[in-house]
Amino acid sequence: MATSTSTTTSNGSHAKEAIDREVETLKDDISKLTQQVASLVSTTGNAAYRRARKNLDGVLADASGKGQEAVDAVKDVTSTIGDAVEDAVYKRPVTTLAMAAGIGFLIGAIWRR
Repeated sequence: MATSTSTTTSNGSHAKEAIDREVETLKDDISKLTQQVASLVSTTGNAAYRRARKNLDGVLADASGKGQEAVDAVKDVTSTIGDAVEDAVYKRPVTTLAMAAGIGFLIGAIWRR
């Protein structure tokens, strides 16, 4: 009978060792999978960040270009208006003076109210 108890204990200890080895293997596999998933998420996140940054840089460059175009357009309009006023003053000085007086009168009348 002592032999059967010893054999049972021996089989139980082998089974426990086999289970412990399997658990350790599973832990290692889970650890490797976790690292792979983290690496994949990091790589995907970095790629998404780079794409977003590239798109943002493009949008900012476009906005900067359009802003510069607007500034240039305002400068052109200002220059054109200045040239037109200057031409009007030289070609029709009396008319220009009458218009200035009329505009001043209107502004004064509105200001008093």
